[in-house]
Amino acid sequence: MQPRTVVLCGLLATAIVPFASAQTALPASACDSACLNNVMSSFLKAMTTGASKSVSVADNAEIRDNAKLVPLDQTAWRSVKAIKSVMTFSDPATGNVVSRAGVELASGKPGYISTRLKVVGGGRISDVELSSDTSARVVAEYVWNLDPLFGSVLPADQRLSRVDLEALARRYFHSLSTHVAITADFDDRCDRYHSGQRITNVAINTVEGGPPRTCAGSLGGNPPWGPATEQRFPVVDAERGIVVGITLLHYPELPNQAKMYVSEVFKVVSGRIVRIDNIGLMLPGVTTLGFVH
Repeated sequence: MQPRTVVLCGLLATAIVPFASAQTALPASACDSACLNNVMSSFLKAMTTGASKSVSVADNAEIRDNAKLVPLDQTAWRSVKAIKSVMTFSDPATGNVVSRAGVELASGKPGYISTRLKVVGGGRISDVELSSDTSARVVAEYVWNLDPLFGSVLPADQRLSRVDLEALARRYFHSLSTHVAITADFDDRCDRYHSGQRITNVAINTVEGGPPRTCAGSLGGNPPWGPATEQRFPVVDAERGIVVGITLLHYPELPNQAKMYVSEVFKVVSGRIVRIDNIGLMLPGVTTLGFVH
C-alpha cells in the first residue's frame, strides 16, 4: 500500500513525491525544492529497504538519533517495517529538508520519526538528524494519517514573510523560557499534538496533565520547564505558512536536571499559529543536541 504523502516545497510550487521514488540527478551545487525532496525520498527508500550504504553522505557527516551520535545503519529506521504516512518540508534557502513519517515498526506498533537532512554540494548529505518516538504514546490514527493542512498553500493575503514566520516561532520558544505567551500569535482554534496525542482543547491529556488548556494557555503559569536553548529553524516556507523549529528544553527543577528534545512544525495562517505538530522526547544524560556548526 502506498503511504499517504504530503510534500511541502519551500519557496516553490508543490510537488508530490512518493517516498519510494528513484534517485534523480542532482545539481552540482545548489539544491532546489525538487532536488531536496528527491534526496529525502531516496533516503527514506534506502533506509526502509536495508540499503543505507547507498545513501550519499559527506565525509564529515554528523548523524544523530535522539541527539546521540550513531552510524547511519543504527538509527531508528532499522526497526521500521513500513511507512504509512509522510509529509516533507523543504527549504532551498537553508539546504534543509525535513520529513515527518508515521511508521509501522517491526513489532506492528506505530512510531513517529522526524528526519532532517542538510544537503550540500553534489546532493551529498552533511547532517542526518532524527527525532524518533517509538514509545507507547504514539497515536496510530494520527501519525498514519498525517493532516494535509500542513501542505496547503495559503492565499497571498494570509501569508507572513519568511522573516516574520521565523520571528513568530522564536517568540514561541522564548515563551517556553519566560512562561509568558504572546496571545496574539495564536488562532482561537489552535491545537497542539504530541506524537499524535491531542494536548489542547480536550478535557484530559495524558502528556502534560492538568486542566484543559489552549495553545497559548499551555505556555503560561508555572510549568517545570525552561529555558529553551539551542534553538534552530531549519525550514521556513512562507507560501504554506510552515516553520520547523528545534530546541533543547531544560527542566532544572527535576532531580536529574532532565532535558527534552523538542521538534515542532508550526502551521501559521494570517499571522497566527493554527496547528503545532510536536515530537518531545525526554533525554536522560544528554547535554546537547549537536550540530553546533
